[in-house]
Amino acid sequence: MIQDLYSSLTAREQRALRWSAAATAVALWLSTAWADPWILITVPLIGAAYAAYAARSRRHEDDVDDDPEWY
Repeated sequence: MIQDLYSSLTAREQRALRWSAAATAVALWLSTAWADPWILITVPLIGAAYAAYAARSRRHEDDVDDDPEWY
């Protein structure tokens, strides 16, 4: 149902919807951080840690040898 609604929007309307969702997320994050300033620090740290973990696991998958003789 929501996918049908989204696909019926024009490209400009889809872009506006994405930007408004991003702006709402930022506003919600900042308003929550106003009550607890640690959120300003922890949310980006968690995101950076996840990005580093994902990059490391992608590199590790590339380094794994498919040869079963290494067992």
